[in-house]
Amino acid sequence: MEKMQVVKNIIFLPKRFYTERDVSMYSLLKESGYFELHNQISETDIIGDIIQHPECIDQWLILSADKRCSSGWYFEQMNNDKYIIGYYPPSSQENLKTMEYLNKFEACAAFIKREIEDIRKLFCHD
Repeated sequence: MEKMQVVKNIIFLPKRFYTERDVSMYSLLKESGYFELHNQISETDIIGDIIQHPECIDQWLILSADKRCSSGWYFEQMNNDKYIIGYYPPSSQENLKTMEYLNKFEACAAFIKREIEDIRKLFCHD
């Protein structure tokens, strides 16, 4: 699968997750082609498609808010038009901290890349 198609598949993952309902994010991510090209896809690549489809940002915000897990990345919009991404719970060993963004496209792309890498690393031990 070509890289730009994989990126497009990735940004629409939440829409598919909520539409299909009986499929895991892992299965959708695997089907997207990301596992084969993960090291070729950057936040910059993701930003390009998000700019073309800004409605995806709200879908990723909803997905982040709906997550029910003991740890993982999150993505939130603050009242002052700032966006934050972070890792819960914070880990001093990994030096993970909350990051603030004024640009919603950059924030969303940063969250997406971290989220999909966490999913990939859970199942692919490379």
